[in-house]
Amino acid sequence: MLYPHRIKSNITKSKLLLFIYCLIVSALPGNASVHPKQLQANKTINKLYHTLERLPKCEMVTRLDLISATFLGKPYLLGALGEGSDARFDQEPLYRTDAFDCETYVTTVLALALGKDERGFQQCIRQVRYHNGQVEFTSRNHFTSLDWNQNNQRKGYIKDITESIKDKNNKAVVKIANALIDKPSWYQHFTDKNIRLNSHNKEEQTKRLVELKEEGRKLPKLNSRTPYIPLAALFDVKNSPNLYLFSQIPNAAIVEIVRPNWNLRKEIGTNMNVSHLGFVFWKKGVLYFREASSQFGGVVDIPLIDYLREALTSPTIKGINIQVVVPQSPFSNGCVVL
Repeated sequence: MLYPHRIKSNITKSKLLLFIYCLIVSALPGNASVHPKQLQANKTINKLYHTLERLPKCEMVTRLDLISATFLGKPYLLGALGEGSDARFDQEPLYRTDAFDCETYVTTVLALALGKDERGFQQCIRQVRYHNGQVEFTSRNHFTSLDWNQNNQRKGYIKDITESIKDKNNKAVVKIANALIDKPSWYQHFTDKNIRLNSHNKEEQTKRLVELKEEGRKLPKLNSRTPYIPLAALFDVKNSPNLYLFSQIPNAAIVEIVRPNWNLRKEIGTNMNVSHLGFVFWKKGVLYFREASSQFGGVVDIPLIDYLREALTSPTIKGINIQVVVPQSPFSNGCVVL
């Protein structure tokens, strides 16, 4: 027979033991705190996957179109992502769906398209955004041409088809941009602003900046080779578009804006080849560039021909690179490296 005072005592002890257990578990490795923006994004992601599941047939082109369109109008935010709340150097969210810059927009959409559910997406964004899926600042695909393209090509997620674009005489119109990506120098140009901590501890921020710069000194300088279709081939002397060339750009391709050997050594410590990227979609005979745009302040659709015609006045923009997504359906289990 249980007496009331003993029942109360037993319940109190049980609650206390449970509380202590939770404290211990939460302190164990692998139980890192989750950034609030990631928790918020999970709701959007689950809703999006529920919508995709109801479609009778959803090929990769359709997935990319529907997923990327979901975020039209979302605000532009430079440096939207980091490595999460427990990161050493950048504690911005590992993923989010409320704001993007151009790279994080393409990365998030691609990871959502490759994944089949929330867990699959979480695995995919690690693979798409990081070398070998290792979530660390130094493993992040910082440079589009050198890191993002090459790592995702090796994993079988994307393929460069730029050199396949031919003129009416079946001759390639491609040119090659070469730039030495000087990561050690780039790291040495970092300031306290590159260390984004939730605590806002200035002393700790400065300490970690020194640590990150030291990590950067260990990295190699590497040449980035980027094929591109020159604007001079895409437009004639009267700025009229070469529709024959534009028609060869596939639906749902990733188009990158190429600035060959763009000299930014004074500003950031290195040259680079690619300054911007987004998806393209054919709609009623018009090829739209879907991008997270700093110019328009958010994710927008703009006819690619109009976008590139404006770029003709730029002294550094010289053409476009074209990548296509290789898998034709989402991975059923995680995010497979092909």
